[in-house]
Amino acid sequence: AAPSPAAHAEAYNDFKEKLKTQAEKNLYDFCPAMETVLRATNDEFAAEAWMEKAAKEGLPAAKQYVADRRLIHVRRDQLLSAPVRAAYKMVREAADAGYAPAKVNVYMCLKNGVGIEKNEKAADKYILEACKDGGFIPRFKWLQLSGRLQSFSDRERPEVKGEISRGNDHVAYYLAMQAPSVPERVEWLQQAAKLGNAEAMYALSAMASAKDPKASLELLREAIKRHSSEAMFTLGTVLTEGNPESAVMKEAGLEHNDVLGRHLIRIASMTGSDPAHYWLGHVYHDGAYGVQKDDSRAFRHFEAGMADGNAACEASMGLMQLMGLGTEKNEREGLTHLNLAANAGAPQAVLALAYAQYAGAGIPAQPKEAIKTLQEAAAMGMPEAYVYLAYITAKGYDNTLPDEREARHWVSLAGYDMKEKAQQLYDKLMAEGWKPQL
Repeated sequence: AAPSPAAHAEAYNDFKEKLKTQAEKNLYDFCPAMETVLRATNDEFAAEAWMEKAAKEGLPAAKQYVADRRLIHVRRDQLLSAPVRAAYKMVREAADAGYAPAKVNVYMCLKNGVGIEKNEKAADKYILEACKDGGFIPRFKWLQLSGRLQSFSDRERPEVKGEISRGNDHVAYYLAMQAPSVPERVEWLQQAAKLGNAEAMYALSAMASAKDPKASLELLREAIKRHSSEAMFTLGTVLTEGNPESAVMKEAGLEHNDVLGRHLIRIASMTGSDPAHYWLGHVYHDGAYGVQKDDSRAFRHFEAGMADGNAACEASMGLMQLMGLGTEKNEREGLTHLNLAANAGAPQAVLALAYAQYAGAGIPAQPKEAIKTLQEAAAMGMPEAYVYLAYITAKGYDNTLPDEREARHWVSLAGYDMKEKAQQLYDKLMAEGWKPQL
């Protein structure tokens, strides 16, 4: 169980003060509150219980946080179910308390009939109220939702020009993402960054990383100061995985720092970065970077990343369910998630499905189907699939005799991308058998 707020009374009070300040300023920025939770508990999952308690105590930002997580990815047949209605009621309370980000959520619910019957007139009332007192994000959303900001050409519209002149960095960043040419994109990214947009700083940092590592790092740090989860994840992985002897790290003045790197990635996961959930899931599963192996925590990270729409996380989660790692074994549920992840384009899900077909995990063994699936994985750009094809070929299947010559051919195809690693993987498979990897 996650550490409860009662066990950290002083930190919990600080946590609530940060949420109150956030609501007073109409900010949608949970990073300061998440920092407080992580420093007090050393548990990136403790925030859920803290937010639930703060929501029950009536804090609008906490109500928004809890309700928001219950309102995303709602199935069409569940739009008016009791849990979704309860979530809408909670976010409506936050909105009626004056919290502008919650008013945007209420607008979306009323507009689409999520947790409440559709009511466009009432929806418009909430978005207009949010625009009056909610700063740049609600006004940016209004421009989008009202059809006034749909493409790069809309930069000439009076309403859009007006928002940019007021300093709306979100509008400038949106136009940068719609720009038809690289020079125009850079121009608008620079304008958005000048206005304080963290996403624009992160994008410019990525563009400068090879040519000017020092400038890239400065932009990355500025983005982190503005609580960009993408920037936190990027710098965190560089600090933990980067080679301190590389020319890029030396030029940027960066040194290896596991502790700071992990901290940044954990905060990124708490503030909505699904790549951070994926990274942490593997770290907990492998017991890497000074972290104790914990499959149950790995599963929770994959599950959280899957909830945010990350297909790679869903693939890993499905495989853990299939194998009974970190969670109760559920082959049917695991295969469902693997199929969904494969359809979403996750190559590792296709590889896991091939294992299930070959080994008969949750379904009857079908080596021929596994071969077809592996060929699909190879076509999707996963060279490891060729090695698994080599393994099946070398072992033989059904009425097909082992064929070492054909197996070597498959290994050689993988070798175009994997070089000596292809042979190493093949040797390991032949010695230990096929054990699916997350």
